[in-house]
Amino acid sequence: MTRPAIVKLQLSLYVAGGSFLFASTAPVLAEVPAAGVSPAAEVPAAAPPPGLARINIAPLRLELGAGKSAATVMLTNTSDRPVPVQSRLFSWTQEGGEDHFAPSTALTISPSIISIPAGATQIVRVLRTGQASPGEKRFRLTVDQLPDPTIAQSGEAEARLRFALPVFFDRDTAGPAKLSWRLTDDRLELVNAGGLTVRVLALDLKTTAGQPVALQHNTLRYAFGGSTIAWSLAGGCALGPVTLSASVDGQTVNAQVSPTCG
Repeated sequence: MTRPAIVKLQLSLYVAGGSFLFASTAPVLAEVPAAGVSPAAEVPAAAPPPGLARINIAPLRLELGAGKSAATVMLTNTSDRPVPVQSRLFSWTQEGGEDHFAPSTALTISPSIISIPAGATQIVRVLRTGQASPGEKRFRLTVDQLPDPTIAQSGEAEARLRFALPVFFDRDTAGPAKLSWRLTDDRLELVNAGGLTVRVLALDLKTTAGQPVALQHNTLRYAFGGSTIAWSLAGGCALGPVTLSASVDGQTVNAQVSPTCG
């Protein structure tokens, strides 16, 4: 069986309270940063690039229980001109602690392509194509600003908005998350032996002497049920026991972890 093409998640966004600004044209998917991050320090003070769009979106995460057949997303165009967008669905899996994405038809997106007038709000519906079944299902709903022909004709570069939302179906049929932490010589691991995905951010690792330990890829992460995610570090065995603090689904978690070496 041919394996579907995998799309890596790598794209910078600016977000503040659900309002997304422009991002350069790059790979399809983007991680959504935590709400409340101000774009003021990152957006240049100079004139905005051609094609800049401003879209407010709500909610920033979709969850659909087993008893429901549809969920909705509201896209509000706060730009001064119409903005054409395309919405698509990607399956979301984890393998070896890494996220993988592939085009999916497991859900129906309606409408998939629309031009949102200036100041208007467009509702996009995410619909089941089959019956609910036990276990959590994970997807990403992506929305891409489509090219503007008038800007293309002017011969100038166009910056286009791209973002993605986590979509979870049938979470109410899955067992709770069961989390444990492991420290090896080259990585810190979070093992989720349960059923529900958890959202992890603000991870802080320190030695018993209070010295901070640098972690690679220390950004917003999701740990699926039955999966392991990891943060790379150097010399974990030499650190001895470490203490960690993290925000897991909005709750602060504190733990002490000893190396599993030898």
